[in-house]
Amino acid sequence: MKTYQVRQQIIMLALSLIAFLHSPLLFAETSDESVNGDEQYTVDWPLPAGETVRDLAGLFYPKNQRMQQYFIAETIKLNREAQPELHPSTIFSQDNVILIPNIKELAKKNARRVSRRN
Repeated sequence: MKTYQVRQQIIMLALSLIAFLHSPLLFAETSDESVNGDEQYTVDWPLPAGETVRDLAGLFYPKNQRMQQYFIAETIKLNREAQPELHPSTIFSQDNVILIPNIKELAKKNARRVSRRN
């Protein structure tokens, strides 16, 4: 009985490691980009075939529609020059790399934007 549990734990650990090694976060690279005169911290993000910017926004902000919209708008701005065809629902037929805003920086920028409105 214990052998079965140990074997099951080893299998779960191996599957977790395989999933981690295939994670897009491993392949994400950081870069500094100047957008609208602001120095903004950005990330090169691998966008798999069939996935959209809207899908990414939903993954990062599953319960926050406003932040999803803000993420999408900032991502489109970051990619305007290199990929003018990019829209929230653009589906690429093959894997692609796009720039996305750093989530922590995006939250700070959004907080400043919201505080200016009030």
